Amino acid sequence: MAYCTPSCKKWTTFGVSGTVLMLGILLIVGWKGFFKSIMEKELSLGSRSTKGFEMWKETPIPMYLEFHLFNWTNSAEVIKNPNVKPNFIECGPYIFHEHHIRENITFHENGTVTFMQRRIWRFLPEKSGGSLEDEITTYNPILSSVANLVKDKHILVRKGVNFFLVEKRVKLAITKKAKEFLFEGYEDPLLDLVHKLNISGVNVPFTKFGWFVDRNNSLEYDGIFNMYNGANGIENLGKLHTWNYQTDVPYWPDSCGNVDGTTGELWYPPLGRDKLKLFATDICSSIELVKDGKFWLDGMESDKYVGTEEVFDNGTVFPEQKCFVPDHVQQPSGIRNVSLCKFGAPAFLSYAHFYLADEYYRSTIDGMKPNKSKHEMFIALEPSTGLPLRVQATLQVNLKLFNVKGITMLENMKPNLLPAFWFSQTAEMTGDLIGLAKVLLVMPSAGQYTGYGMVAIGLLISLIGCTITYRRGWKESEEETLLTQNTL
Repeated sequence: MAYCTPSCKKWTTFGVSGTVLMLGILLIVGWKGFFKSIMEKELSLGSRSTKGFEMWKETPIPMYLEFHLFNWTNSAEVIKNPNVKPNFIECGPYIFHEHHIRENITFHENGTVTFMQRRIWRFLPEKSGGSLEDEITTYNPILSSVANLVKDKHILVRKGVNFFLVEKRVKLAITKKAKEFLFEGYEDPLLDLVHKLNISGVNVPFTKFGWFVDRNNSLEYDGIFNMYNGANGIENLGKLHTWNYQTDVPYWPDSCGNVDGTTGELWYPPLGRDKLKLFATDICSSIELVKDGKFWLDGMESDKYVGTEEVFDNGTVFPEQKCFVPDHVQQPSGIRNVSLCKFGAPAFLSYAHFYLADEYYRSTIDGMKPNKSKHEMFIALEPSTGLPLRVQATLQVNLKLFNVKGITMLENMKPNLLPAFWFSQTAEMTGDLIGLAKVLLVMPSAGQYTGYGMVAIGLLISLIGCTITYRRGWKESEEETLLTQNTL
């Protein structure tokens, strides 16, 4: 066995003390930066091997899409007497599990990644409040589209369209099953008319109508995205660069047409930010969310970003929103005309039940009951990592009822905005992902506290060594002293 002399013991003690002290100081000073660099690398989509890429390529968080269809209960009375106020009853919810898969992924040297996404929906009858066989009566959406296309055409065109409507016995209100209005779709002779009208700028790509027809399992529907992958700066993670190869959409002028924000699932750490932007392909534009309080999930704190009245303002309160009003048509605040984005269909978006909209929209119909807890749009993000704890995106689709001279069934109608349905896309972090998020949040402090502990241990060892030195404790044993004396 190797023998350590008193001098060896002394310098070993102080050597260990110094090493532990140095490691502790390095942990205190450099651990946060070191861990941050590792975390940012893993959260980014810089390569296919990062944890962030794995979670983004096929979203692991359970997502649900809830549909609430509005049943027009007194359509017959309104058709007979346009002065009767339309009444609607909310049916559902019809809940679908939603799964996202990214495909055709290409990395670029400028720190962006191009991809397409496939969305898959599966009906969950056990979670739903209605059956897909439920029959729903609503204002005829294809008639609304045709009316919008021809309302400013020559009277002869309108009368020709009216002849077709009468011949085909088209009705102002139609009744279909919930599944037909949603994903299954239904055939309608009016679609043939839309195709035959061949109106410039109107290119309807489907042969059946349904709000989500041809979208389930489609790779092409949402378009082609190019976004920053975070490898050249985590603050850009998830921000879109182009959509369908364009930095601006053609439907809105000025800043309203900018492709800006994230797609809603991948976020850069929002620490210190008061506003965030979300680009929604369904409305071909961005939505700005404003920080408003905190949200807690399983003991984790996050910043809550909500959609405010600014989102659907018509420019009267927020001038920068005026470019969302085509041709500056005056309308009460609280809706957005997305007909240019939806093949000319007169679709108007709002929050569910006209939440935060001008009272006018609720006053012209019956059945609207806005509720902040149910109808508020928000996303809760952990500020240090950008991980979404909960997402609740709610929007309502409304159709414009026109008064069109030359079309018999619309000549006496009072112009109005009628709700068709509202939907809520929700996602909430669960299980292992919450555990991973908590570990990420604890690690910076854990490393520093470990450093403080090592410094304390190093100081303690050093103090012990100094005490032994002061008391001259580094001396040979009695046996070693006698051996030395006998040798002399």
